[in-house]
Amino acid sequence: MTKQQSRKTVAILLGLTAVLTAAFWVTFFADYDRQARSYFARECESWFLWERSFPAADLYLAAVCLLAAIGLWKARSWGILFSLLGGSALIFLGLVDALFFLQNGLYTPFNTDVLVEIVIHVWALAFGPFVILYAWRRRTDLLAG
Repeated sequence: MTKQQSRKTVAILLGLTAVLTAAFWVTFFADYDRQARSYFARECESWFLWERSFPAADLYLAAVCLLAAIGLWKARSWGILFSLLGGSALIFLGLVDALFFLQNGLYTPFNTDVLVEIVIHVWALAFGPFVILYAWRRRTDLLAG
């Protein structure tokens, strides 16, 4: 894979992260009452209140990931900055989310809802560091355009 192909691949993945994060919240608020009665709400009394505290942070995540995607796609220097911000936001939110689930025993029993959360947590905790390392190690190439 060439440098340009890898840059565009990372840009696409960042763009997908932004879009899927926004889609998560559209889905969440589209059937708000269902969320209040969801599997996690039944399993953990504080889950629904806790989950409602994330939209602003996830909006920030989606915005910086989208800007990173655009910046990398267009080979702009500011794409590095937003990639670092997006990677960091992914790590932070992934850690907060995973710790809440671990502390409240929400990873078991295994079901579709748990699987979706595991995918989100693994993505955040794997893709976040990857994006940071990618942007930092290739900053000279990215700055050169």
